[in-house]
Amino acid sequence: MIRASLSLAFVLVGVLGMAERAWGQAPEKRFITPDGKRPSGLFAPGVMVGKTLYIAGKGDYKPKEEFPAKVKNCLGEIEKTLKQAGLGLEHVVNSFVYLEDHDKYDEMNKYYGEFFPKNPPARTTLGVAQVPGDSRLEITCIAYADLTEKKSIGQPPVNRPYTPGILAGDTLYVSGKGDQLADGSHPATLEEQVRQCMRNVETTLKEAGLDFRHVVMSNVFVDDPKNLSDPKKFEAAIRVYNSFFQSNDAPACATVAVDWIPGGSHVEITCIATKNLAQRKPVNPAGFRPEPIAASAGVWAGDTLYLSGSGGVGDGFLAKGLDEQVRQIAKNQVAMLDTAGLSLEDIVSGHVYLNSMDDYQSMNTIYREYFSKGPGVRTTLMPNKMNVNSEGRVIAAFIAAKTQPLKP
Repeated sequence: MIRASLSLAFVLVGVLGMAERAWGQAPEKRFITPDGKRPSGLFAPGVMVGKTLYIAGKGDYKPKEEFPAKVKNCLGEIEKTLKQAGLGLEHVVNSFVYLEDHDKYDEMNKYYGEFFPKNPPARTTLGVAQVPGDSRLEITCIAYADLTEKKSIGQPPVNRPYTPGILAGDTLYVSGKGDQLADGSHPATLEEQVRQCMRNVETTLKEAGLDFRHVVMSNVFVDDPKNLSDPKKFEAAIRVYNSFFQSNDAPACATVAVDWIPGGSHVEITCIATKNLAQRKPVNPAGFRPEPIAASAGVWAGDTLYLSGSGGVGDGFLAKGLDEQVRQIAKNQVAMLDTAGLSLEDIVSGHVYLNSMDDYQSMNTIYREYFSKGPGVRTTLMPNKMNVNSEGRVIAAFIAAKTQPLKP
């Protein structure tokens, strides 16, 4: 059994065995920078893989601005990267909004909506303890170049500028689903909250003509880290989650405790699915046992590999200290990517969740040694202030892609 109870998350890492993959024509990869060259920093502002553009988390770089301007500045930074890629805001298909000031949710929606007046992207919004610097919020996006292959699934909720799902080519991005019942109330127990979230996800999957077999990546957010460390609650909730998947064909997964979830929910689940089951392939190396969660170490969707969340756990033990945990995450990723025939250079997007923002600079030092080889885009935040005493200092979840060799 591989399970790390880090308060922040449970961790799934496959490190053994080899897998074969036959490739067709891999997509081109290019860095979205002012000069189009490979960036020398920790991460790229944007990475284009075929028709899909991954954009790094954007903050507000004007610390004295009032909140409305901060929202506009974040989205303005995203718009700059889109323009460098030859795209516009209409190409955005999925976004994550991380918000420090939970009472600013309605205000954020107002100004966010001004940038997406019609057909807004899928979106997941979460209340977090801290984002880097003085931004107070951070927004990251995925965009898709071919608008003829973009389709909205469902209608935006009243006064909420996001669409339940967006289909972009073969990929469906599902907005974060809370545990609301049909009458707007919420179940009382964690297991029933998870069940209701999954049913709400299922509604959008069905509207797109898909089901849980098509899911390749699942992100589960809870607003109380004690629910992750309470064995009875955790295992009951996991049994519910597992019932929606076949254990040998489950998606990749990452679970994170956050400060707050909109709408009174205590659980929120968002996922990515693929229309093309023929190109969906779990990567479960020999020796990988994802108990108690039904999950794969990684899942291919065409040329894109979605990886489960990874913490600083190796051989069943949590590494001591931040530096060693970041190094262990890198080792875990190397082992998993090697299994899939890839390397760290093939990572195109990553989320790094810190137990304390005080660790930000120290984490960057070690991160640079391993993950700046690509580099992919990155979003970093401290998701929950209740985790400050946890021994688990960091977890990370990545997306990698098989691409054509970069041109010199």
